[in-house]
Amino acid sequence: MSFRPDSIPRRREGADGQRFGADFVVLDAEGRMLRGLNETAARVWDLSDGKRTAREIAALVAHEYGVDVERVLEDCLRFLERLAGHGLLDAEEVLR
Repeated sequence: MSFRPDSIPRRREGADGQRFGADFVVLDAEGRMLRGLNETAARVWDLSDGKRTAREIAALVAHEYGVDVERVLEDCLRFLERLAGHGLLDAEEVLR
């Protein structure tokens, strides 16, 4: 799956993320765990709720962390593709 800036990431049914102490873990529908999400990755996960485009998610994260939105967008797109590769996200395309 290839995410573009106008893709809308949506968590797959049954995928869930939770904080356990200092760790943030994501579980797929079968209960397999992806460990080690840092704060930024956990924030991208939280914002991937099917309501925002990847560009909008990147803009929010960039604003919150005070960094360049284009750099965040590149990293965000790679991370979203990684999550999709683990069966955790789907992408909806914006119809214009």
